[in-house]
Amino acid sequence: MSYWADPLLVPDDEFDHSWTRQCNDPVLFVVGSGFDPRATVVLERLVSATHRRVDALVIELPEGSTDLAVRPRAIANHQRIQSIVNSAGGVVTVQHPPAVHDSRSLGRLISRHFQNSDAFKTYTEIVLEISAIPRSVFFPLIRGVLERAHLPPTDPRFWSGDLHVAVCENPEVDAGILEEGTTPMAHIGGFARGGSTKPSTTIWVPVLGERASARVEALYDELEPDETCPVLPWPAKDPRRGDRLVLEYRELLFEKIRLEPRNIIHAAERNPFDLYRTLGALQDRYRQSLSPLGDVAVVLSSHSSKLLSVGVLLTAYEYGLEVQHVSPSTYGLHPVSMALDSNNEIFDLWLTGQPYR
Repeated sequence: MSYWADPLLVPDDEFDHSWTRQCNDPVLFVVGSGFDPRATVVLERLVSATHRRVDALVIELPEGSTDLAVRPRAIANHQRIQSIVNSAGGVVTVQHPPAVHDSRSLGRLISRHFQNSDAFKTYTEIVLEISAIPRSVFFPLIRGVLERAHLPPTDPRFWSGDLHVAVCENPEVDAGILEEGTTPMAHIGGFARGGSTKPSTTIWVPVLGERASARVEALYDELEPDETCPVLPWPAKDPRRGDRLVLEYRELLFEKIRLEPRNIIHAAERNPFDLYRTLGALQDRYRQSLSPLGDVAVVLSSHSSKLLSVGVLLTAYEYGLEVQHVSPSTYGLHPVSMALDSNNEIFDLWLTGQPYR
């Protein structure tokens, strides 16, 4: 049976009400120390909506890949988090990144450090806010909590609490985040393919987003997939977004890959569980039909919003799929993006606990 056959996605207009339920246990709010203008939006709403104490765990992220111009913004976000939590009677703890020689292992090490903390003994409800956390970090972080929640209750590591993954979506801010360069392809920590032999067939499923064509092409060149099934957002808030993405990736998809149009997949832009169901059915269909030819590898990659990235994460977690990633070498922010908060929209994905009992 699917972990999320009947999932709970709390939209913006129901967020405040969902946090008025009767419970007095403190909440742990896990957030990144990044420069994203949306980094404090969910925390502000949560503190104003609930009577419960909210403690914060701020994950310090390395500064090496961020432009110098945006680092003051990250410091301001950190200070704002401190102020919000302190005013509500909570406590802020900072988790510093472990010393790493390879940045690709950073997410896995941060997750391991979090698993070894007292969080699971102290809190029955955890909110992982991913607006300012890169995919390479929040994928293994969420995976680690899900693994605890899905252990047998007799296992001493089992955690029966409520896990929320929250994100503030804003397409205008996404468009203002500047990403330059590419790093070498690497699987995201915890989402590698088992075994050392090359699969007989590789199916690649990239979830497409704006301004990522160079990184998507780098993945294609490295993977050399036998079949490519790109995902476009539809239905979308902007009905023409999918058409613009087809134009942006036209040369790669139709000239280099020579994609069959029937291989294009659509998934609802604002419902990661729709993508999760679609990708689950897709991988099952390919594995059943191609397994007589040998080992089939279904490889996922996410180049779209943080919200849809969670759909990729849940699919890979449940079905044991590989997630490959090419990160930008540097991040920056167009100054106008800092003021574009009129379209902020909160989503709360409730992944474990009360709704699934």
